[in-house]
Amino acid sequence: MNITLFGYPKTGKTTLFNLLTGAKIDVKSYDTGKKELNRRTFPVPDFRLERICALYPEKNKIPTTVDFMDLAGISYGDVKNSVYLSYLRKANGLTHVVRGFLDAQIPHPKEKISPVDDILSMEEELILSDLVSIEARLEKLEKELKKSIVPEGEKEKELFGRLRPYLEEGKAIREIDLSPSEEKLSRSFSFLSQKTLLHMINVDEKDIPLIENPDKIYSSEKKEVKVLAFCGNIEAEILELEEKDKAAFLSEYGLREQSAPRFLKASYDLLEAITFFTIGKDEVKAWTIKENTTAFKAAGSIHSDIEKGFIRAEVISWEELLKHSSFQTAKEKAAVRLEGKDYLVQNGDVIYFRFSP
Repeated sequence: MNITLFGYPKTGKTTLFNLLTGAKIDVKSYDTGKKELNRRTFPVPDFRLERICALYPEKNKIPTTVDFMDLAGISYGDVKNSVYLSYLRKANGLTHVVRGFLDAQIPHPKEKISPVDDILSMEEELILSDLVSIEARLEKLEKELKKSIVPEGEKEKELFGRLRPYLEEGKAIREIDLSPSEEKLSRSFSFLSQKTLLHMINVDEKDIPLIENPDKIYSSEKKEVKVLAFCGNIEAEILELEEKDKAAFLSEYGLREQSAPRFLKASYDLLEAITFFTIGKDEVKAWTIKENTTAFKAAGSIHSDIEKGFIRAEVISWEELLKHSSFQTAKEKAAVRLEGKDYLVQNGDVIYFRFSP
């Protein structure tokens, strides 16, 4: 799973990147002309994996991971022309870091701190970027289809002709009702306004209470869009503390928890991602897949050979596994279910795949 942090300049993108990944990158690194982007692969904490691993202390624990990318600030109006456009398109989920803090030493380009304005501006820019792409593609298709009729080209032209007026009205592609075939075709173009969008508002210290109620800053009812808040300045200080001291400082500032757990939960929800577990000879491993993934496709997420040779899936929930202390004991007590290719994997399933090599 790939999540890209982006936004206008001086919003706290690198600060959030550090909070999420535990990195200690200088927040002014991009100011020096640094061209290499900040990237980290982060092991996702999961108490269920910890509990399962406790049953098998001799095995290695392998958590699922998230790949984070932190982009340099994009100037207002430049998303459609940004050198980072390809990185935004490759992301599974987009996280827009929004400035909500005051700092006289960091002037706002528009001379006004307004998270709502910046959110609406960025959403418009993502839509405009898609509109520019569609118009360019339609112009190219027009020329190509005059030379020869290609069924796929006709499908593209029909779909893009339908999407264009919605985009012109300022509607994101994720909000448009598409048929399964249209959805699949449009996804292949990695449109920005079709991706999930998490707005992370970096609030001032005086606004810390709003972290628990980000809707008071900006409320969105749009499909696959969510709003969270964090105080980068305070959390960066807490990040430097010893683990034993962090809870006390969080309490002192009225924070229930750090940003990472809330961020990961919101991202998983937006991306409709779930986790299942496998117990191998030497390891207990977590895997991330989308909701409503069949056992057949889940097997393929481990290895294509397991998918090709799929026979059946032996399944038990992680809670049920804990009751029986081991997968083998659960099988002996008939607590493990046998499921076929079409079984929809559930969040927290522990699965052993039977397959023919």
